[in-house]
Amino acid sequence: MTPQTNRQVPPEDHLTLQKYGRFWAVYDQGTLVVVTVYRKGALEVMKRLASQPSHPTAQEVRHGGPQK
Repeated sequence: MTPQTNRQVPPEDHLTLQKYGRFWAVYDQGTLVVVTVYRKGALEVMKRLASQPSHPTAQEVRHGGPQK
């Protein structure tokens, strides 16, 4: 199954919601996080992820901060 490329809901800069076949996919900075059956469930996941403090990636830890 391949995701469709149209961006559906942009509540945060790094979180995106896309139609994924007949399901919904949540991406964080282009990385697939979860696929849900219902759009409402995907929006809830996005809401919860947006409220969490951001953690540095492994690359950021190795190189001492966010890459620009």
